[in-house]
Amino acid sequence: MLYMKKFEILLAAIIIIFSLSACKTTQSLPAVTPNPKVEEPEKNDTNIDSNRGATESQAQEKKEVVEQPEETQKVDNEKVKPPNELGEIMVIMYHYFGDKEQEFTRTFDNFRKDLKVLYEKGYRLISLNDFITNNINVPAGTTPIVFTFDDGPASEFNLIEQDGKLVVNPNSAVGIMQEFYKQYPDFGLEGTFYINDVAFAGSKGTEKERLQYLLNLGMDIGNHTFGHTNLGKADPATIQKMIGKHVKKMKEYFPNYPQNTLALPFGAYANSTFNYIVKGQYEGVEYKNDAILLVGWKPSPSPVHKDFNPLKMLRVRAGEGSEYDMYYYLDYFDKNPDKRYISDGDKNTISFPEKLKNNLNPERIGNKKVITY
Repeated sequence: MLYMKKFEILLAAIIIIFSLSACKTTQSLPAVTPNPKVEEPEKNDTNIDSNRGATESQAQEKKEVVEQPEETQKVDNEKVKPPNELGEIMVIMYHYFGDKEQEFTRTFDNFRKDLKVLYEKGYRLISLNDFITNNINVPAGTTPIVFTFDDGPASEFNLIEQDGKLVVNPNSAVGIMQEFYKQYPDFGLEGTFYINDVAFAGSKGTEKERLQYLLNLGMDIGNHTFGHTNLGKADPATIQKMIGKHVKKMKEYFPNYPQNTLALPFGAYANSTFNYIVKGQYEGVEYKNDAILLVGWKPSPSPVHKDFNPLKMLRVRAGEGSEYDMYYYLDYFDKNPDKRYISDGDKNTISFPEKLKNNLNPERIGNKKVITY
């Protein structure tokens, strides 16, 4: 009996010692987490939770973007074409618009197609003045393009009356551009209209109201001489009269508007009298053209290229199916992307491959930074 008593006391002591040891061991272990997901970084939970309704795969993709930003950025950069701001730029020459395609007439439907094709191929509109001053500001990987419209027919632009107000006729080139701009504002809404002695005849409103409307849209007005004069056959006095008379009328309408570009009627000029096309005076009104546009057949060099000459600017004829028209060069640039101007997305820099450095005109760099690669 005494033996059993001692055994019970010994057994109780062993149990007490074992319990104390077990408690100590348990307290030294890390807490067990019932849901391992709480150990994930909080930023991942937040980003996934904020994407309500996302599938599991979508949430996983979003998580990977957060965890690997550098890799994702690298992929994005690879999608952008390498910049070449010494490449060529098309200055497109339009004239008339109608229901039947002809040499100098584009159908309205084909013009709509032009806008869509240009947009999808990565072209973006800039003004002619921004082009000649190298104030080019388009997204990285895209190509600037300039629209010019000669002769001033109503099919290019005219106003109609609607609810007592003058509005752009939707069945005109400008009306079509406006409609496209609503859908694709990043394409731009720019153009220079080279008018003669009467602008947009047949339109509602006075001539001044029509021109003011265009200017309010951000378009530009250029000189096409007062009477669509063949300057290649004209003497110096006639040249100055036909250019100066146009400038004089514009100054009467808009005294502070700088009309400084001219499109040559018929593309004609004579070397012996060319200086009078560049600058002159008529009845006390002086003029000076910073750009003189030829008839279209070829893209223009970049405004910082050594071959760029704004006083004999190259243009490309709008149209398709003929040699050296717009679609000819669209195909040409698709096959020769190294010839095409590609923006770096920064208007304060000039970027191009190192191998092209001898094509840069240092006099046109200005205060921009040159970057080669």
